[in-house]
Amino acid sequence: MLEKPSKTSVKNEMRRLRDLGKTLISLTDGTLKKINLPDHIYVSIQLAKKMSSDEAKRRQISFLGKQLRDMEDSDVLRIIKRISSAHGRPNYKLNEVYSWQKKLLLGDINALEEFVTQYPNTDRQKLKNLQRAVFRTRNECNKPKAKKKLFEYITHLVVESSIHS
Repeated sequence: MLEKPSKTSVKNEMRRLRDLGKTLISLTDGTLKKINLPDHIYVSIQLAKKMSSDEAKRRQISFLGKQLRDMEDSDVLRIIKRISSAHGRPNYKLNEVYSWQKKLLLGDINALEEFVTQYPNTDRQKLKNLQRAVFRTRNECNKPKAKKKLFEYITHLVVESSIHS
């Protein structure tokens, strides 16, 4: 006789699928296309991205979790594997990100050109603005915030390029 799963395990599974939905919403469109999601899930993700109301977005994420729950386990595991391989950020990728951040913060224009060459999806203007923001806040208390934004943007580009390769 098969035992019925406990309420806690069912709730934990639903929470895990909701978190997977949040992760999917945070990915770029290019990354989502690489994962090869079913059309109805892709549409749900696009709807959630467009929503500005927090409550509406929360309900859409719950709905997305329900749609993921209705999928085969192997399909959900495939999605998780693709995302985790892209966003696992192994140490060598983190070292690469730190290295690029250090080069860009030295203010060398060649480093900027080299970065844009290596990562063609880079928004050059955004990168320059983030770089300038760090330079502007050198003597202020907002420096960690500006450095964090630069780090996150570099990380996003490095991870996205590892997905596409």
